[in-house]
Amino acid sequence: MVETSLIFKTFVILGFQLALVFGVCLWVIIMSRKAASEKKPFFGVTFSEGTNSRGELDLQPVEVGSGLQVLTYINMASLFAMVITAHFSLVWGLVTMTTTSLTLGPVLGMIMLNMDENDGLRALQLTMLITFAAGVIGMYSGLDFSGLGIYLGFGLLGLLLLRLVMLFTDFASGQRRLIAIGGAILFTLFLLYDFNRLAALDEQGVNDWQTALQIAVSLYLDIINLLLELLEATSN
Repeated sequence: MVETSLIFKTFVILGFQLALVFGVCLWVIIMSRKAASEKKPFFGVTFSEGTNSRGELDLQPVEVGSGLQVLTYINMASLFAMVITAHFSLVWGLVTMTTTSLTLGPVLGMIMLNMDENDGLRALQLTMLITFAAGVIGMYSGLDFSGLGIYLGFGLLGLLLLRLVMLFTDFASGQRRLIAIGGAILFTLFLLYDFNRLAALDEQGVNDWQTALQIAVSLYLDIINLLLELLEATSN
């Protein structure tokens, strides 16, 4: 049997889950456009067809059913379960991660459709580009990003507090965009930190699927949060 590295194991888990999330997201957008052209609902949502400032087709949700809200609640519960189970069970960690991906894909697709799916797809492309660059720099530059940990923790706490304040106060769109850009920078630094941590553990000879799952979950959350911040920054 050929022995595989921790990096390989992590990328197998992460790659499969990201393909699942973004594949389902793209499928939702494609099927929504098809449903709109046929004047039919999709996922309990009906759409009107319009164009954006670039002349691109831009769907606008007209009527939203309760199914999407239920799916969002399931996704949130599955996400919390994933974070918890990944630390003590490989099987349940993979199951909850897959459930998270399957439910997150439609939610992301509808978020993009609600703003402008064209901007959403561009944000997705930018997310993948940033992730690739962070992976190369974090793993192969020779730089040590391990000292970022404590600062990233405080940065995340500050971002969460800002988001909490935003729920109860009225922020102007410019302020929201600025906070989202700051969030995108924060999660880019998280990517550098976690890719660097993966490379360090691999050099130390750590090579088990449980550790690979834990790092894959961390990178998965970094990437999804980066995408959400970019969507917030590009939305109107």
